[in-house]
Amino acid sequence: MPNRNYHMPNLKLLVKWLKEQFDNRTKNSSFAKDMKKWDWSAMTICFLTAFIFWIFHSLNEDHTSTIEIPVKVKIKDENVVALKEPPNHVSVNASGNGWTLLSKSLGIGNSKLNINLEDPVEVKYLAGKVLLKELSQVLKGLKVNYILEDTLAFNYDTLTNRKIAVEIDTSSFVYQNGYRRVGPIKVYPDSIIFRGPTTELNQFPDKLILSSEDSEPIAENLNEYIPVRVPSKFNNSLVFSQYDEVKVSFDVYYFISSTEKTKIYKVNFPDGGKSNDPLFLLETEDVYISYVIREDLINSVDTIPVIIDYKDIDWNDSTVTPKVFIDNDYYENIILSPQKLRVLKNKN
Repeated sequence: MPNRNYHMPNLKLLVKWLKEQFDNRTKNSSFAKDMKKWDWSAMTICFLTAFIFWIFHSLNEDHTSTIEIPVKVKIKDENVVALKEPPNHVSVNASGNGWTLLSKSLGIGNSKLNINLEDPVEVKYLAGKVLLKELSQVLKGLKVNYILEDTLAFNYDTLTNRKIAVEIDTSSFVYQNGYRRVGPIKVYPDSIIFRGPTTELNQFPDKLILSSEDSEPIAENLNEYIPVRVPSKFNNSLVFSQYDEVKVSFDVYYFISSTEKTKIYKVNFPDGGKSNDPLFLLETEDVYISYVIREDLINSVDTIPVIIDYKDIDWNDSTVTPKVFIDNDYYENIILSPQKLRVLKNKN
């Protein structure tokens, strides 16, 4: 039956108001004063008795009314889920004895309509008139005139599993000044199985990108659990994940900046670059190199050599660009100063 909200009056205040109104109107009325002497208890009993007899007499006659019949949809396949709740009742216009109508309206006895869907995924609608035969069995003793709903709508889908790779949003990590991640991010598990309606899972992305929710700056190797959250546009209570969180770990080191004077090596110069009286001179022999390196590696590296190749000289302005050759990946952000050197011919 439909839910109705009623405003219940304050009966005490209502009776008090009625009594005041009655007293005001009966001050100068002899008839009203006589009414106060009547046996109202007996009169009330007589009225209620007459009313009950009238109700009983009315219910013994035939009536036509619209009643709501509860609906129970039965699905045999457990691998099916409702994307939208199926109808929970149908409104039926029926005629018959008043007592029978009343009992069916109150749900007394077997007054439930069972609908068996053999292929719920394919069945999207069911015409109301198709249910007339079943409703006649449910409403025995009544004549079913018609069903108010033209159709009953259903929305079912099969349940399936989908494995989705996990990717970590590196920009979600915050580091203390000088600290940074070194090496790959390890994620366990690196993929998650989701279970839910097929149509929903087919819309999921190929990768599930997860972000760290920890705002504390990182200053040590990380071992963190990140909750598995489905993107908001796919957030559906019918979709469940195999894991609630994934473990993320990676190494973190402190990096420092360093600047030092480096040694220059000449290559392919006519005099071999080692003569006490070379044919070519550099306008300046002071070349400085700046770089960023892990703090724990600063004591395990030597001075970085800088090479000047005779073949690289641009004789239009007699300049050459120094080159850095290193055999490891310890260094980052390498910068030479000056970035170009001028080559001069020795006049001696």
